[in-house]
Amino acid sequence: MKKKVIYRGREYIIETVEEGKISIDGEIYSTEVTHGVKNIYKVIVDRQPFTVEVKDGKFHIDGEEAIIEVKPHIPIEVGDEFLEQETNKTITAPIPGKIIQILVKENDSVTKNQELLILEAMKMRNRIFSPIDGVVSKVYVTLDEAVKQDQKLVDIEVK
Repeated sequence: MKKKVIYRGREYIIETVEEGKISIDGEIYSTEVTHGVKNIYKVIVDRQPFTVEVKDGKFHIDGEEAIIEVKPHIPIEVGDEFLEQETNKTITAPIPGKIIQILVKENDSVTKNQELLILEAMKMRNRIFSPIDGVVSKVYVTLDEAVKQDQKLVDIEVK
């Protein structure tokens, strides 16, 4: 069963595909979950370990409270005339961190799910992807710049 999960403002489609494997937006990851003490779990996703604590109905991932919404995934099946039109997008920082790699520049053509830049936060590399096909119209950040959560990173215009 597919679920729509919203985490740090980004929507993901997650599905258990077989024992020990999940699909996140169509990409397969190996997983392992072990129960520790009380409401604490050790979660490993593709060899990356996390400690997850469920406390007062909230998730805490490696000590940081994580706001996670889980909803049923309902695919929309409509005629072509009603398909959602893509619009220009502003990509923002999902978490505070430091820009350690910029993979695009202004006027570059990008495709949906293409990696745009890498944001380092809490010693982890967070890859930032394009949500649409388009052209980079503005890059707001520079290499080694410290960014705040929700700070503008890149603007992409629909082709």
